[in-house]
Amino acid sequence: MSQARLGRASVGALVAATLGLSAPVGLQTQGLQAQSPSTHAIIMVGLGGSSEYRERFHSQAAALQTALTERHGIPADNVVYLGERPEDAPGVIADKSTRDNLFRVLGEVGARAQPMDRLLLVLIGHGTSNRGGTQFNLPGPDITPSDLQTGLIPFPTQTLALVHTGSASGGFLAPLSGPNRIIIAATRTQRERNATEFAQFFVEALTADGADLDHDERISMLEAFLYARQEVERFYQEENELLTEHAMLDDNGDGEGSHEAGLSGPDGLLAATFLLGGAAGTAAQVPDDPALARLYEQRLEIQERISQLQAVRAAMEEDAYFAAMEELLVELALKTREIRAIEGGGP
Repeated sequence: MSQARLGRASVGALVAATLGLSAPVGLQTQGLQAQSPSTHAIIMVGLGGSSEYRERFHSQAAALQTALTERHGIPADNVVYLGERPEDAPGVIADKSTRDNLFRVLGEVGARAQPMDRLLLVLIGHGTSNRGGTQFNLPGPDITPSDLQTGLIPFPTQTLALVHTGSASGGFLAPLSGPNRIIIAATRTQRERNATEFAQFFVEALTADGADLDHDERISMLEAFLYARQEVERFYQEENELLTEHAMLDDNGDGEGSHEAGLSGPDGLLAATFLLGGAAGTAAQVPDDPALARLYEQRLEIQERISQLQAVRAAMEEDAYFAAMEELLVELALKTREIRAIEGGGP
């Protein structure tokens, strides 16, 4: 896709279509429908190596599975948990976490996913590395970045968020980086091989309220990353231990990643648009105060426009899409600031 920016008139027409105004001819002839993308999630737990880690990894995965369905509204059929011992949690773990089973599930999800749907793939477990590369440890053959690249072939247009929470996960970042991909790794490189704490705090970001930095009742991949990174650093400080893991996020496709990701940096914008949670949760908590209720309604409208923009992304030049998305995210942040000022939550 060309990276050249569209002319102002073209950008205006595409944004107008996104915001529910008359669609430009280009969109009409392509027959695209502005409907919110669906989210699919696969949770993959690797080898624990000991009963302590086995129980910890399962607890994290089960909590994440529950949060995705009950808190963030993803249909249960769209969330698959592959674990080390399915017999320990029948009805929770769908199948054994082998490489072949992951490929099978990826193929099944890819076959039913719509072009603009989203996939969240979370790896919880241990990683290893050597001169030959890095692997995520599984029952049976381990999985490598090359294996995952092959497994993700059924998702050519969908937005992917891959979260590798294990040791040596930094080695997965560059090989899997690409357009429409958010790659989060618990470690900067594959040489950070110690067991990590990142999984605990990433799951906490999606199960509790602390990661919702803009208080819009939804959690973005950027917010989850920032929360987990911060809490990992706090954990090591409180334990008076040397920090041995440095989380990275890459979402601009250059394969380099950023530890300090954010809207103003090279990485973070796409992650900010991958949102979990939805309008239903926000609307259910609209306050009685009329002025505040109106602000909540306006924020909900902005969130809906963000979803509509995501739905027509395929018809837009990349630069135009991100320019429009950045404008909406700024508008959302300002509206949230208004709400927090009235509620007494500060700027």
